[in-house]
Amino acid sequence: MENNTKSIKVLTARLYGLMESEGYTASTTRDMKFILDTLASYMNRYSLVVYTPEIGDRFVAYCDNDLHICASRISRAKNIIGKLNRLLQGLDGRSALIPDGHKKIILPDGLMKSLADYLAYCANEGNRSSTIERKHIECGYFLKNLAELGCTEVRDMTGENVQAAFLAIGVTRYWQRIRQYLRFLFENDLLEWDFSGLVHHCRFPMPQPTVYSVEEISCLEKSFDLSSQNGIRNYAITLFMTRYGIRACDVAALTFENVDFANNRLRFTQQKTNEPWEGELLPEVKAALQNYIENVRPDLKGCSKIFITLSVPYAPIAGLHINVMIGQQFQNAKINISGKRHGSRALRSSIASNMINDGVPTEIIRNILGHETEYALKHYARIDMEGMRLCALSVPEPTGVFARMMSGKRVTSHV
Repeated sequence: MENNTKSIKVLTARLYGLMESEGYTASTTRDMKFILDTLASYMNRYSLVVYTPEIGDRFVAYCDNDLHICASRISRAKNIIGKLNRLLQGLDGRSALIPDGHKKIILPDGLMKSLADYLAYCANEGNRSSTIERKHIECGYFLKNLAELGCTEVRDMTGENVQAAFLAIGVTRYWQRIRQYLRFLFENDLLEWDFSGLVHHCRFPMPQPTVYSVEEISCLEKSFDLSSQNGIRNYAITLFMTRYGIRACDVAALTFENVDFANNRLRFTQQKTNEPWEGELLPEVKAALQNYIENVRPDLKGCSKIFITLSVPYAPIAGLHINVMIGQQFQNAKINISGKRHGSRALRSSIASNMINDGVPTEIIRNILGHETEYALKHYARIDMEGMRLCALSVPEPTGVFARMMSGKRVTSHV
């Protein structure tokens, strides 16, 4: 589609076509038609023929301030205006219906080309698509700040504006990927100086892994409403993490090919390590999964992913959404989360800790969690409180000056 103004009739007709192709329900379509008809009437009243984003903003304000429609309809109106705006921008298909999670960063041509060259290099080096996306976002923020400082070409970079652009991001954990980008520019003779050393190297202390007891995990599992579609799906998702310690991204990526119901086996390739994982399909996990597939899962043609969103437009669920769901379920279960992490990682660290405390051999734990080396288990071994108590040393008796201080005697210092 062309990126220019369109009549509201053209945009509306295209939007209806996309909704039909994506399987929007009749009730959802009727609700959206009400909003679109209201928008058409609003534009007719003011003799407006072509739609623009500014008209969309004014229409939402009109619905809120003049029509006083309910909050849910206001939310629906904003959603529809967003779809019309994306169609107007030239997007089509699912890209028009579903908003991108990140705002597009517009850069000067010179900086954009250097970033594209760097990302192409990363792809050739075997970086995963998710890693390249993160590099695109983080380096994009850095380059956007450089452009705002007047740097529109790589050759315009100086030590001063590089440091200023990095600090303006306000997120110090971006340092590693920005340093790699700057080093790439230097090593490929795009920069005369290696500015990577100017980006502050931040080291963060490794946090104590969050652990929930077996009783708390059981309480979490029992808190799902198995009379609702969301509850049935989310319960099945959660069992993969509480019984196997599988990462949220791996649960989201599961396909029907990964599950062998006949032989009760589960096989997949881990997203983070690209290593294979295989285990028994436990009876309770199998039952929950079959209940979801047979009674809840939408029929999304051409999609082999198991876990799907339950509202139109249907799409495979993302690992981030699973993490958010787990955090919300901890609160629904009224489990004490004060000062503790309560996302999907907490389930992984909990199963590791509970197995360590039960004396399960580290090699078995490593295989269950899918770690490549035993070194990764050191992070979880720090929470083996019972094991560490067996290694505790008795406190030695105080001697010398310290003993006199402990006894309350006056200690004279000599300089």
